Amino acid sequence: MAKFLVVLILGMALLAWCPWFKAEEALRVVDIRVAELRRDNPDLCALIVNKKSITKVPFGYTEEVSYDCTINDELYGVLKSHNTVFITFYKSLIGMPQKNIRNNI
Repeated sequence: MAKFLVVLILGMALLAWCPWFKAEEALRVVDIRVAELRRDNPDLCALIVNKKSITKVPFGYTEEVSYDCTINDELYGVLKSHNTVFITFYKSLIGMPQKNIRNNI
């Protein structure tokens, strides 16, 4: 039983650190998702990824993503805002902003 517990703890520690998931891959995941969002939604506000903000955290990375609706449409624009997104070690994003011009009327 004690060996199982040690293996479980070591396995969770390895998953939390995820040494196989590099920052370059995390940046690529965010870039691909931003491109998909822009392709699928022409009314999407401008998304700006701060590549210098990438930070290693347990189970993945975090990165700051800003949106600015005033770049696309000054009449219905909002002030710039930002989110911190979480890129999981299985290459999924949590917290990606998806503001639309139409949603700001």
